[in-house]
Amino acid sequence: MILDFKEIPEANRGTGLQDTFELFARDFFAFMGFRIVQDPDRGADGKKDMIVEEVIQGITSEYTIRWLVSCKHFAHSGSAVKDCDEINIGERLKQHHCDGFMGIYSTLAATSLTGVLGGQEKAVVFDHEKIESVLLDSLNGQKIACRYFPESFKRYQMEHPTPAKIFKEESIISCDCCGKNLLLESEHGNYVLLKEECGDAEYSKEYKDIYFACRDKCDQKLKQSFQEKGLYDFGWESIDDLCNPTIWLMRLMAFVNGIQKEQDMGEVAFEKMKRLFINTYPYIARHLT
Repeated sequence: MILDFKEIPEANRGTGLQDTFELFARDFFAFMGFRIVQDPDRGADGKKDMIVEEVIQGITSEYTIRWLVSCKHFAHSGSAVKDCDEINIGERLKQHHCDGFMGIYSTLAATSLTGVLGGQEKAVVFDHEKIESVLLDSLNGQKIACRYFPESFKRYQMEHPTPAKIFKEESIISCDCCGKNLLLESEHGNYVLLKEECGDAEYSKEYKDIYFACRDKCDQKLKQSFQEKGLYDFGWESIDDLCNPTIWLMRLMAFVNGIQKEQDMGEVAFEKMKRLFINTYPYIARHLT
C-alpha cells in the first residue's frame, strides 16, 4: 500500500481534526464527479455521514442515484469494518430517501459486512486499495493525495516520477524506424551520433546526423541505412538516461561545453540534440504552479 491512511487523524478523538477523514471523503467523491448534496457535519446525523448524487447520462435522458455515504476510519486500529458497525442499512436508506449505500473505509469490509451488503440492491464500498488506485491514476487525484497524505505522496513521487506538465502537447521522441515514442518505452531507446566517411578510413570532424532508435532490430536497420549514405556510428547513449536529472544535466553541460570549444556539429545533428533535450526536460522537471 502506497498511501498511509494513518496520516489522517483518528476520528474518535476530540483534537479538532476528527472530521478530517469525512472531509477527505467529500473531496474524493467530488473529484470522482459525484454531486455533494449534504456535507459532513457534527452532531446526530441519523447514521449517515453525507449524501451524494450520481447522474447517469443516457442517450435520450438521464437519471440520478442518491447515495447514503458512511465513512469509517479504522486505519489506526487496523480493524475491518464489520456488520455491527453498519447497522440497519435498509432503514437508513428509507429515512434519508436514498437509493443506495456507499461505504468509504480506510481499512477493509469484513466478511460479515460483505454478506449484509450483498442483500442490498445498490451497495458499493471504497476500501483503502480502491481509494488509492483512483487517486494515483490522475493528476487531479494526486493533488488530493498530496493534501491528505503528504508524507506518503512525497515517497511515491520519488519512486514513481511522472513527466511534469510543461508543454501543451505530449513530449515525443519517435523511433526513426518504427515510429514508437521512445519516451514511453524509453528503456528500449537510444540516440546514435553519426559522422560522414571521407575516404581512406577518415571521417568528418563534425557530427553530421543523429538517429533515434529502438534497440536491436530497429537500430540495426537504421545503422545499415545510414551506412549506405556514408554515415557511421560514432557513439550512442540511452534515452532512458536523460530521464535521470543528474545525467540530463551532465549531458547538457557536455553539449554546451562542446559548443564553447567549437566542437563541430552539423545543423541537422544540432537541431536533433536540441529536440532531444527539450522533449526529455519534463522528465526531470516539476509541474508548473
